[in-house]
Amino acid sequence: MPGAPLRSFGGMDVAHYFEEQPAAPSDERAVTVSARGITVRLVTDRGVFSKSGLDEGTRRLIETADLSGATSALDLGCGYGPVTAILSRAFPGVRWWMVDINQRAVELARRNTADLVPPPVVRQWDGIPPDLEDTFDHVLLNPPIRAGKATVFRLYEDAKRALAKQGKLWVVIQKKHGAPSTEAKLRELFDEVDVAYRKAGYFVFCARRA
Repeated sequence: MPGAPLRSFGGMDVAHYFEEQPAAPSDERAVTVSARGITVRLVTDRGVFSKSGLDEGTRRLIETADLSGATSALDLGCGYGPVTAILSRAFPGVRWWMVDINQRAVELARRNTADLVPPPVVRQWDGIPPDLEDTFDHVLLNPPIRAGKATVFRLYEDAKRALAKQGKLWVVIQKKHGAPSTEAKLRELFDEVDVAYRKAGYFVFCARRA
């Protein structure tokens, strides 16, 4: 069964987005989200993060990540699936895996990406499932700031374990939410860390495993 809630979507109120079973009654709606010149229509619901549209941190992560030449990627804390839905179109040929603690988000993510070929592997779990034997060229993460540093750093360690050699972890985080400490931790874990994006208090780090 899933572990403790994965609070993986930045500095917003996380009280109910990360329950395994959201308490809020379902009220589905369709939203249109755009990034990288790509527009997709997705279904969202109450009890999932950013139900009204794409949050700014995730947008900057999508705009910055470069998956050129990749064959596999993991969307960690996928929510209802905007990262995979957009980047799968920007980088065709990448096979996607998606993970989130929130069952409602997982079901939405599965539906919102069902048209991809092949369809993504979607799992409900806190972090990266320990039985997941696949490794990935890229892992993408908007980390759980309000869950605390220990949880955030555990996810960075999980990502390192799941990356193939030369694989890259992409992390978006605001300066006020701990970008300096994130950079220090990534440099401790990874062989190479670049600041791929920095503007208006947002940082996107790219950490590479040798």
